[in-house]
Amino acid sequence: MSETLEFIKHDFNLPNYVNELSNAESQIEGLKYKLDIITKKKNIDDKLHDAMYEKTCKILEYVGKLSMPAFEVEDLLEEMYAIKFKHSPALAKKLWLDHYENIHHPYNLLKNRCYKILTELDKQYIEVHKKTPPNWKI
Repeated sequence: MSETLEFIKHDFNLPNYVNELSNAESQIEGLKYKLDIITKKKNIDDKLHDAMYEKTCKILEYVGKLSMPAFEVEDLLEEMYAIKFKHSPALAKKLWLDHYENIHHPYNLLKNRCYKILTELDKQYIEVHKKTPPNWKI
């Protein structure tokens, strides 16, 4: 008989950023739409690249700041699983890491979408201009 283990129930007093994350997701979708147009028309220039890059980085920074409280639960979460599953340290570790990942998932999803936009934006610039974008220069 296999038992399904659930995450420990605990109020970590984390802020509810559903609206803020939804807003960030909408902005990301707008950037993805603009990137699709750039990809189809091959019309990226320095000014457009810089503007898209800046907007994406601002969203990335915003989501990163929203995710900061989620980092504060790591030690408590690890301790709670270690206590509950003290006779199975490997299981405790797996469960606390899974739970911690679950807490970070909404933020990581949006941050990864931003990184994907940045990567694709640079790729389009390089493809059109056969050189690296101006912001790569140090």
